[in-house]
This record gives sequence, structure tokens and C-alpha cells, in this order.
Amino acid sequence: MVMGSLLISSSWIRHLSKTATLCRRRLSTQVTRPIVLTPSTSELFNIETFREHAFKPQKPFLFGRNDGSPAALLPAASKWFEKRTADSSVNSTKFSPYMDKFQEWGFPYELVTPSAPNKEALLSFRSWLSSSEEPVDQLLASILEPSIEELETGSFFQLLAPLRLLIKALEFNQIQPEPVSLYIAQSSLTDLPEALQKDLPTPDVVQIAGKGDVYNSSIWLGTEPTYTPLHRDPNPNVFCQLCSKKVIRLMAPALGDRLYFQVQSRIRQQGNSRIRTVEMMEGKEREALYEAVWEHDPLPEGLYEADLGPGDALFIPNGWWHSVKSKGSRGHLNGSVNWWFR
Repeated sequence: MVMGSLLISSSWIRHLSKTATLCRRRLSTQVTRPIVLTPSTSELFNIETFREHAFKPQKPFLFGRNDGSPAALLPAASKWFEKRTADSSVNSTKFSPYMDKFQEWGFPYELVTPSAPNKEALLSFRSWLSSSEEPVDQLLASILEPSIEELETGSFFQLLAPLRLLIKALEFNQIQPEPVSLYIAQSSLTDLPEALQKDLPTPDVVQIAGKGDVYNSSIWLGTEPTYTPLHRDPNPNVFCQLCSKKVIRLMAPALGDRLYFQVQSRIRQQGNSRIRTVEMMEGKEREALYEAVWEHDPLPEGLYEADLGPGDALFIPNGWWHSVKSKGSRGHLNGSVNWWFR
């Protein structure tokens, strides 16, 4: 066949046709949605079933709140939180009066201000506390001062403060258009008052499915949006949702390794995937990890997703990569607890 002055053979045309077909097939198999994990059913779930189908083969397992979830059995879920309104479609969870007696207990906080509006919200929150007639609130404002002084050089801060700081942040967010973001993150259960520890007994599945060796456990309480970048844990993890909703995206170890190092190569950086470092929580690494897991089109291969509401729980196998964020973003209360075990 002659096309202008270019001679194209019939075999070359067949080659082009095959190549185009292959490209179409590749495009059609690109991942645009994650693989959704569905809850177990009460008829199928027991600890032996969990051990054989999830713990031993190291596969994710979603416990439905009405189908054997360990989260549904935790007293904290009903004792610590209550709804501001009876409308179940509105996320209006707040701390119950039961928590008032623990307001002065200290917790490790993460303070995240990745954007200008976030920084303005923090400044407004500090001013709001300073103007309070309560001396304890004025003291809270002074606790925030070191973080505010560093706003020009960073967007992620860690501080120790009483639970009252989170309670006041929730109150502030009810009356302000831009919420302040505070997160009690990875706070060890052993550091809680004894009464609160009793509200979070170690689930049977954690004590029985493996060796019964609980490596660590943590409480996560914060104002939405909450977010933890892609990382992996050295031990299996049972993650229980106490109030409001979170979504978790997961990847098997090999696929997660590849994605993580692709991100590190792209930003020309070497990170630590097993520790919540400052680099992971702010700047270009935070942005790149978020984009890769939550926004990239197409999505990474082998990406799973689990939606967790109050009473739901997720088993995250040893070494599986995961990123966690709240479904809400308007400054409401979100709470979770987890156990790492062997």
C-alpha cells in the first residue's frame, strides 16, 4: 500500500492493529476503583474461622458491627460518646458527660496545618481560648503558643496537653467555618486512667487468634479531618472504630513496597515506612503519599478499601501497607482504637 511517499506493508498494518488492540486492553484494565472489603457474617464468623481464613494466610478481614465485630463489644463506644442530635445522617458526635472527669488528663497531640486556612483556624482558636474567662482555657492557649511560633517553618507539630484541649476544639469547630485540626494519635492505652483502660478491654480475637502476645495498643481521638499516610506495621493489627467513620486503604506487602519506593523516588527522598516521622506527616512526602493512594488515576494495582463506622473493625495483616483517613472533614469528633499483636 502506498500512502503519499511512504510505503507501508500489509504485515506492518497487522502489527499496528495488534498493538492498538493490546493498548486498548491495557487501558481497559487500569484500576479506577479499589477492591471493596465486605464484612463477615455472624453465621460464618468465629475465632477459629478468623484464624484459618485471615490470621494464618495474612489476609485483611472486615468485622461488621452486627456480625461478631470486637469493636461492638467495647464499653467505650457507648460510654465515651453521645450524639448532639437524633438525626443519624448528621455526624454530630461529642464526648459524653462521663468524660468530664478526665478533662485534665494529659495526651500526646498532633497538630496539622497543611494550608493557610488551617493556620488561620489555629490562630483563631488560640485567640478564642485566650479570651475565655476560664483560667484553664487561657492556659491551653499558652500551650499552643510554641506551635504557633513555628507556623512559618512547619505544618506538623506534636505537643502534650489535657483532654480539655480537644473538647474545646470541638466546641470551637461548632461555631467556626474553618475547623481546627487536633489529633490524639497513637496514645498508648496503658497511659490512660485505669477507668478508661477498663472501657477498652483487649478483644478475644487479639488474645486467642495468635500467641496472645499484645505488642502495643493505641487510642486515636481527633477533630476531622484525620489522616495517617501510607505505612506498614511490624505486627498484625486489629483496628476498631468507636465513633464517626473512617476509610482505610490497604495493599499487600510487595505491591505496597513498590508504590512506596516509587513515591520516594519521585520526590527524591528516602523515608521510613514503619515510623510516623515528621517527614511523613508534612510537606512533599505527605502530599505525594496522599495523591498516590487517594487521588491518582489510575489507582495502584491491588488496592483494597474498607469503610468503618461505629462498631466495625478491620484486621490488617502483618506488613500490609495502609493509609487511614476520616470520612468527614468538618471538625467533628472521630475516635478509634487498635491493638498490635502476635
